[in-house]
Amino acid sequence: MPTPTAPRHRSADVAAGYAADRTGNGIAYAAIATGTGRAVVKIPFRAVPLPGLDGREVGYAAVEAVAAYLRGRGFTRVRIRIADELVADDLNARRPVPPALAMAYVKTRCVLHGFAVARVERGEPIETHDLETRALAEIALRAPAAA
Repeated sequence: MPTPTAPRHRSADVAAGYAADRTGNGIAYAAIATGTGRAVVKIPFRAVPLPGLDGREVGYAAVEAVAAYLRGRGFTRVRIRIADELVADDLNARRPVPPALAMAYVKTRCVLHGFAVARVERGEPIETHDLETRALAEIALRAPAAA
């Protein structure tokens, strides 16, 4: 009789940097490290711009897009590190979420709940700065073409 095997979990350690233009079209760059390698991917996303929230809606949309990308590639355990401490704290239920962000919060948490284990943490600047700078530069280059 064959012995049952436990499902194999694919793990990823991810640093992400992101930016969006005034209309909410954004780009996230994710540095994905696995046990066998490292790759940087570009992931487009869309956020509904909300005034007075310091861009947290952009952070939610970026985390949701990165998580969906990872889930689509078969990862089951992920750690996503971002520069925005407020977004990380929101997604870890360490603070109340403003009512305007409730739907974005629910959508992002739903994607994260699709993993066996998912953590969103505040990353160190050395992990996220280059990725965020790259996203900001690409958004800035797109702006004149859209005008």
